[in-house]
Amino acid sequence: MSGLFSGIQAAMVINRVENSDKSVEDWNSDGDGSGCSTGVAGTPCFTSRLSVLKAASVIAQFSEFKRQLVSEIGFGGMLELKSWQKINLKYSAYLMDRVDLDSCSLNLESQGVLDLVDKNINYVFGIPCGNLTIQGEGVEPSEACIEYTRVAASFGEKGTHSLKAAESILLAPITEQSTETEKHCFKIAFVIFIIGHVLAPTAKHDYISVDFWAALNDVNKIKDWNWGAYVLKNLLQAVRKFKTDVSKRNPTIHIVGCHLFLQVFVLDNLELGLLNKQQGVTPRIGLYDYESMKKMVEQITVNIPGGEVTFSGGKVRDDTPARGIESHVNVAGTGKIAKPAFNPKRASTPCSPMLRSTYTKNGGT
Repeated sequence: MSGLFSGIQAAMVINRVENSDKSVEDWNSDGDGSGCSTGVAGTPCFTSRLSVLKAASVIAQFSEFKRQLVSEIGFGGMLELKSWQKINLKYSAYLMDRVDLDSCSLNLESQGVLDLVDKNINYVFGIPCGNLTIQGEGVEPSEACIEYTRVAASFGEKGTHSLKAAESILLAPITEQSTETEKHCFKIAFVIFIIGHVLAPTAKHDYISVDFWAALNDVNKIKDWNWGAYVLKNLLQAVRKFKTDVSKRNPTIHIVGCHLFLQVFVLDNLELGLLNKQQGVTPRIGLYDYESMKKMVEQITVNIPGGEVTFSGGKVRDDTPARGIESHVNVAGTGKIAKPAFNPKRASTPCSPMLRSTYTKNGGT
């Protein structure tokens, strides 16, 4: 872990629960699959707007033609999402704490170290990792973007920032006989919707920061952009925010970014015996559902003195499925090039988990 999490501050992100007859999991959820994970008194409450349930419920209503449109832009892997009711936010917090922003890797201490590169996102979700880098600068809007903006504005003042507007467009009737502009608007809406709910969710309700318009302007080229790098860069920014919030001892910590990726990616690369998923199948997200994830997390959960638990069970596999995946894209924003993955290794100086029993809402010790 970074110096930010040395000493007592590291205590804040170790999952703490009281020993009881209940599972050590905390799978709290709001009605849409986003939710809040509460702990014992004096520990932070984790919240997240990431909602696999919302995304999967909308995708489940797609016709074959709509699914074809999604596949045409290279996002067909997201059609494999299962309808999860809940996500373990404490495990997400545990993993985000262990992301090393300097090396763009996930230091699981005694379990091993996993490098994070853009193509890992493709491996998990099956979204494009093209040669074009997504930038935030403005472009002259295409006819489809103008039409999408007009339609989205009719749903409320949030306009293109509204996830509900994107959802409404996705659920509207569309067939082979629809106009090209209508088909293009559907494709634009899907990218905005899936990024807002799963791949790069924010802390705001019904809101997405559409900082990728350049990649939507020519719908036929959506698959040529590096969406894997975009999602990973957003996740690393989310990790930085998370660590800042922890260092400030905020009583409520909003987890943004695609922490779902961290969970699936790590569990897919740990040695979990019979719980390990079949190899050679991509995207990996299609193999994971609520029940299997829950069992995996339970297997790696370790009870430690004082009623605390950590998620340090299981080792990184010697035959990691993502071996050989590499990237030359700078996603960390540090001027460094992401190093080739995947050559899993053990941390040279494993850290002992720190209890967070002294964490208080007022920031006292």
